[in-house]
Amino acid sequence: MSSNYVKNPGNLQNLFNQIKDKKLSPVELINSYVNRINDTQKVIEQWKSYDFEKAIETAKLREQQVIDNNILGPLHGIPVGIKDIIHAEGFKTEFNCKAFKDTEVSKLDSGVVLALRSAGAIILGKTHTTEFAFYDPSPARNPHNPNHTPGGSSSGSGSSVASGTVPMSVGTQTMASVNRPAIYCGISAFKPTNGSITTYGISPLAPSFDTPGFYGWSIADACYGYNIVSLNDKLPLKSLNKQDVNIVSIIDDLTSDINPNVSKQIEETKSMLKELGFNVEEKASPVKFNDLLDLHWEMLIYETGKNLQFLLNHPNELIGPRLLQIIKDGLNINIEKYTETKSKLNRSINKFFSSFNKNTIFIFPAIPNSAPVGLESTGEPKYIAPWTALSGPIVSCSTGLDDSKMPVGILLCAHPFKDRYLSNFCMDIYMKSEYFTGLKL
Repeated sequence: MSSNYVKNPGNLQNLFNQIKDKKLSPVELINSYVNRINDTQKVIEQWKSYDFEKAIETAKLREQQVIDNNILGPLHGIPVGIKDIIHAEGFKTEFNCKAFKDTEVSKLDSGVVLALRSAGAIILGKTHTTEFAFYDPSPARNPHNPNHTPGGSSSGSGSSVASGTVPMSVGTQTMASVNRPAIYCGISAFKPTNGSITTYGISPLAPSFDTPGFYGWSIADACYGYNIVSLNDKLPLKSLNKQDVNIVSIIDDLTSDINPNVSKQIEETKSMLKELGFNVEEKASPVKFNDLLDLHWEMLIYETGKNLQFLLNHPNELIGPRLLQIIKDGLNINIEKYTETKSKLNRSINKFFSSFNKNTIFIFPAIPNSAPVGLESTGEPKYIAPWTALSGPIVSCSTGLDDSKMPVGILLCAHPFKDRYLSNFCMDIYMKSEYFTGLKL
């Protein structure tokens, strides 16, 4: 591995089992992550804020609850990082925006944070985000090489897990903001179906696409986090009949610029799935992904303009230039044009998914290239954004390193509201093949 700043933070299921069985102290666990933050924060800058004192105090409570056989849920005593556009009681939410640097501490939890706390999680702190989850970058860096971007907009959420400072974090996706940082940082993430997880207490960008997502080292960890917040952890894991699973590698002109290092990962993934007994086939996309990109972008800028126009009341120097421009661009789109675009996207979604049966798992490259050098850009979102536009669940699976020793990987996608099916599939291949268990250090 290329950097001492990369570390596997641990498997969520294993950590919970050890805590539940009194083999691991929540206080010792928290202290190990506090030490790791102290070792990495000055270079990686993945955290916006944290409250070690409060986290240790909560860990002591969780430890006593274990002694009393009062386990709250499957994240009992496990710390989680929260993207800094998501409200968490006791922490400021500053959106990485100069206009909000003196904001008050949040007095209420977002819906996602409330679900995490109910499952026993300890909110360790807030992770860095691009400004209001758009393009103006955050200070966070890539643990594999601090000279490279960790991606965005959930930059700190990705790098906090990849640097071993927390085993789970939460981000949000409007374009590629959950799945891309996961691949760039060499970890995994689960972006649920658009609209299927509460966005209460999360700053909106483009509500048609805004969706919380969950990070962990492996696809099993990402699914574990998703299943808890979605309450799917209450349901038994269903075994998959390989003959019923239809795996399709989507071919589209959008990927004509793919780096051979990335296309190699697609071929290796298909080979590994075939070895596991799955039928894998290639099919051309029934809709052009470049068209999906255009429709998605037009809706996004219109909704961003409407939702963030209040920022125009602040001095321009307090708002990032790219965010400021997109708000102005969005306000120049009329409702008739937006409605027409939305109708076109809905027709494209129907056309795409009606071409495949409900049990289809889609494979697609996550990125054209690994994370670029520099922090001025968060990288290329165009391979992921069409899938966000299609609205179904998306899993990022890091599968290897390119020639520059930076992470690359793939997307695993499914029909809208087939999130649990995709989660079951990911858990199945995780348990049956080391290839799908995350990057090896």
